[in-house]
Amino acid sequence: MAIKTKLPIEFSCGHTETVDLARVPAGRRKAHAFGLGKNRVCTSCFRKKSSEDLELQNRQTLLDADQFAQEHNLPDLTGSDKQVNWATRVRYQVLSDVLDSDETPDQQTTDVLAAAQALTRAGWWLDNATDKDLTVEDICELILTADESSNAADRIETENPF
Repeated sequence: MAIKTKLPIEFSCGHTETVDLARVPAGRRKAHAFGLGKNRVCTSCFRKKSSEDLELQNRQTLLDADQFAQEHNLPDLTGSDKQVNWATRVRYQVLSDVLDSDETPDQQTTDVLAAAQALTRAGWWLDNATDKDLTVEDICELILTADESSNAADRIETENPF
């Protein structure tokens, strides 16, 4: 008789799931299943908790970003609601990195904040500042050389000519 690899586990949240324990040695499967049930929650409860934690973290970051924008006189961003929320967090993280950096001279920091005030299109922040490989020096250069005035005139609002 073969020892079962899939065992029903009643988790601490009260839900029951069948879990594949083939990677656990046969003699330890029941004890492992008991430990999982006692110390963990089911997959759906875990996902729900994770998504709630992520949403809470995003809300807190957005509040911090709004406070940062008020402190540094940064204007509201334009775009769709989803773009504005994401770009506001990106702008906050990028400018915070610039302000916290020891590499950036105080005059350049002031210039970067002044230039950032002119960048009100959420799409600019999403297109240019979301690359994880950017250094503080790269970010400063991007912000200081950005020219949104010509870009706004060249942009096509819709593809439909009618």
